[in-house]
This record gives sequence, C-alpha cells and structure tokens, in this order.
Amino acid sequence: MLIYDPFDSMHKMPPGAVVPSEKISFNVILPEDYDAFYPIYFMIQKDGELWCEYRCEEIERTAEGAKRIGTMWEANVEGLYFYKFCTKREDGTVIDETSVFQQTVYKNNFMTPEWLRGAIMYQIFPDRFKRSGKTPLPKQKKTWIFRETWGEDPVAGPDESGIVRNNDFFGGDLAGIEEELPYLSGLGVSVIYLNPIFRAYSNHRYDTADYEAIDPLLGTEEDFARLCKNAKKHGIRVILDGVFNHTGSHSRYFNKDGVFDCLGAFQSKESPFFNWYSFTSWPEEYDCWWGIDTLPNLREENPEVLDFMIRGENSVIARWLRAGASGFRLDVADELPDGFLDALRIRVKEIDPEACIIGEVWEDASNKISYGARRRYLTGDQLDTVMNYPLKDGILNFLNGTENGAQLAGRVAALREHYPKPAYMTLMNILGTHDTPRLRTVLTGEGSDAAGKEKLFSALMIWAFMPGMASIYYGDEIGMEGGRDPMNRRCFQPAQADAEIKEYYKNLLTFRQEITELKNMDLAKIQGEQDSFGFSREGDRGEVRVLIHRGLSPLEKLYERAPDKAMISGDVTFDGSRIRMNGPSCVALYFRKI
Repeated sequence: MLIYDPFDSMHKMPPGAVVPSEKISFNVILPEDYDAFYPIYFMIQKDGELWCEYRCEEIERTAEGAKRIGTMWEANVEGLYFYKFCTKREDGTVIDETSVFQQTVYKNNFMTPEWLRGAIMYQIFPDRFKRSGKTPLPKQKKTWIFRETWGEDPVAGPDESGIVRNNDFFGGDLAGIEEELPYLSGLGVSVIYLNPIFRAYSNHRYDTADYEAIDPLLGTEEDFARLCKNAKKHGIRVILDGVFNHTGSHSRYFNKDGVFDCLGAFQSKESPFFNWYSFTSWPEEYDCWWGIDTLPNLREENPEVLDFMIRGENSVIARWLRAGASGFRLDVADELPDGFLDALRIRVKEIDPEACIIGEVWEDASNKISYGARRRYLTGDQLDTVMNYPLKDGILNFLNGTENGAQLAGRVAALREHYPKPAYMTLMNILGTHDTPRLRTVLTGEGSDAAGKEKLFSALMIWAFMPGMASIYYGDEIGMEGGRDPMNRRCFQPAQADAEIKEYYKNLLTFRQEITELKNMDLAKIQGEQDSFGFSREGDRGEVRVLIHRGLSPLEKLYERAPDKAMISGDVTFDGSRIRMNGPSCVALYFRKI
C-alpha cells in the first residue's frame, strides 16, 4: 500500500497552496515489505486538462526500513491541480494508487488587507440592533408595519394570503449603531459587517429597491458617512452587504408594483433597465433567485449592469467606498459570474487597495463548482477571502455528536491545505449568522441549558484561536436564542444578557487580544480522535495550544491527549473564572510566550 499524507512534512513540503514556480517536494512512503518491483509515478493534472506523469526516485530509507520515494514539481501558471501516486506495469496497468489530492496555485501578487488578520468582526442586522429614536418614520409607498414595542417576537410565517412578507420593522437605525460604538470597541471589535442598508421593501433588505439610497428607516447617506467616520475613531471599519445577484421586484429598476417614478423593466420593454433582466415571457415570467418572484435576477455581465454597479465613475461600488465603507461581503457570491467578480476586484482595489471583498460561499471555496463551472474565487483575481461555513459546521457537529474529532480535524486540515495563505489567514470565522439558528439554540437543543453552555464555551475556544477573523453575530455574545428566520433576528436587548456567557466572551476575547502575535501564527498541528480535537498555533514569538474533549472526562485524561503533553503551564496560567477548564465539555488552553 502506498502511504501519502499531504498534511505531513515528510510527504509534502512546503505545505498548502503555492505560487507559480514555487517548487514542491512530493514524497510517498513504501513500507518495508512493499513489492517495489514496478516503478512509482507521480501523476498530476491541471483542472480540466490531461494527466502528466513523473517517475519518482528514492529519497531515503527510514530507520524502520521503509522507503521514501518522490519528485520535485512546480506549476507554471496559477489554477487548481489534482495529483496522486501510482504503481504501473510496463503496459500501463495500474497496480496500486493513492487517493487524488488537490494542489492550489495562486497569483504571486495576491494580497489581502492586513487589517482583516486576527480581527474581531461584529455582524449587525440593522433593523434589530438599536433604535436611536432620532430617525423620523418616513412615508413609504409600500405595505409595512412599525413595531412600537422593542423586543417583541418578529412576525413569523405567511400571512392570511399565504405570503411571507418580512414587512414588520422595529426601527433599528444607523444612529443606534453609532451610539453603541463604545460598547463594540470595548468588546474588541475592529470590523462591523452590516446586513443590507439600501432602500428595500423587506426588513432583511436583500430585495434592493435603490442601490444609491440608504433605506429611510435607517437614516441618510450623511448618517452612514458619520457612522463610518466615528467608527474609525474607535479603530473600527465598516463593511457592507453587496447584494448584486438580484434586485427586488419592488424597485426602481423592475418596478413591478409601479410605485417608483421611473419606467421599470416590468412596465415596458422601452425601460432603460429592461436588458438588466431575463424574461422568458414578458412581463410575468422572468428569471428570479431560487424561483422567488419578488427577487428577479440581474444579468450581471450585461455591460450596462457592470457600468452601473462597478465600472462607472459614480458606480454603486465607488459611491459607497467613497462614503466611508471599507469593503463588501458579497451575498451569494457563487451565483455571481466570473466576469462580474473580475471587474469588481479591479475596481475596488483601484479605489482603495485596502478595501476587502469577502464572499458568501458555504463550501470549500477553493474547488467550488457552480452552474457547471469550476470557480476561481481565491486564485488572486476575485475574492480576498470567504465566510468559513465548513469550520462552523464542523465545530457544531463535533460538539453535538454528529461528527467525531478526527472528522473536524480533517475539515480544518483540508482548508489549511487548499486555501492560499493570504485568504486563509483572513477567513471570516463564524458560529452563526442571519441565515442560521442561534449558536446557543443549536448547542442546547433538547438538552439542559447548563450542558448547552458548556458546549458553547468549547465552541468559542476553537473559534477564537483559529486563523482569521472571529466573527460574532450580534447578540450571540449575550446569549441570545432563536431558531430559524425570523427568530434568529430578534431585537438586541443587552439588559437581558446571560451574565455567564457575556463574561466568558469578554474574558476570552480580551485574552485573545493580549496575544498580539496571534494573527501571524501558523496553524501548526491539528489532531482529532473520537471525542477530542486539538490544534496549535505557532510563531516566532510564541505558541498557543487548544484541546477540547466532549463529554465527561477527568481533566487529567485531557492532559494525556495534549499536543506534546504540554498544558496549563509555562509563563501564563488561568483560573476557572478566566478560562473554563472542566465540566461536561473539558477545555484546556496553553500559551507560551517566547
């Protein structure tokens, strides 16, 4: 049996993704009793092209008598490559082969904003964060409900007509967010990510009505510029949700209900926006997002759309970057065509090289296939980084018992291996978002609140020390609960905070910030067993090790599984009030400063 592990330096060096012309050593191990009469070949192909083969040579013999056989390889151009080792007879018949592995090659000049590394991000659903009382209620040509009592449950489910309208508003606004900047700064937040703020029909505002106007319930463009300016005084940047795949049917561009003072695509084929959409039978049948007729899809590569959104001097992108935004999180990035993403990166970096582009991709973004094509989000021409849904799913599945520690370790190792380092070190690490049930709710399930909290504390320990940004969905830090939309979008009520959860977040994030070198530490070791998961971060000035054991286990048992048997010792120690170390889920943290 041919033995190969891409996560082991004996088999592959350097690890992870590389740039063109960077040499990689690939080595397979042959056990002492392996019949090596036939030669070993290294097989590699660029995605979609033919396989190339290289005959391997013996590198060395181990003390146990095994052979290390390998070759050196380098790519000429960036892209996605796949490789394997095999043994073949002279006639080409394959006798033995390894699995197929992935090698990512990215552009030499691919860089991501330094301020994303190690940042603490705070995601805000604007209508539900804080009502300042300073924004007057506007007169709007739509059917909507203003909720007088802050904190009531939002309207859930369809109305009497069977339609889910999402048209009840609590009045959270930009001025309210501005008032809470000291709170966010005290939490250590350096990036605010705002769900959509442009004029729309619904409370979630993913059905854009006007890309050039702040929703009047939130405030004005001046309010937004002031928020960004004052946020920067607190060391906080603001990024926006870019919803460019579709508009609302209630919009000045489509204007299905005729409330806007312009000629929409639904109203006339003579509309300046008619070619922005795809009609199969005008006006009633048209391409829309996931078949939802209130969300007509845009033809993103239409030159008129590209000019309006990106390329024009006063494009949507340019307008809001100049107003103070520090970048965009792209909604459904996997549904935006390559031409659009290519143009977007060029324009964003032209206006502000330090602005960020974060994509919503729920899978491994390095090898995603959507609409029949392999995507190239992270090779240097499109996104800076992505939302880390694979990590979220792995952590929650492990703590809830549907995956074991080895599976979580495999998820983490695969991302480290597949993602370019500039993207990997700036990943948007989430445990919950507006699209998922609340973290506390998921981990508590049908169990006790106490057991749910212990799992939550374990989840936070993994999340806080992984490479990238630690992204908090508003209210998770005070223990908010809620299932799926809209109950995961309840009003933020800090007076009702769970004191234990709030204190744990505060202490953990404070400690995280004290490790100033953490943002540059490599993810060095990853380990997983049935009920435990651990990893270490290492750099020139220190190292951090985390180990989690799910379920009841003596702390001494946990020590035995620690990386290199080193645990709570060295220059820093903690008591239970600062970092929880035992309970239904055992947690151990070790930090050593060099």
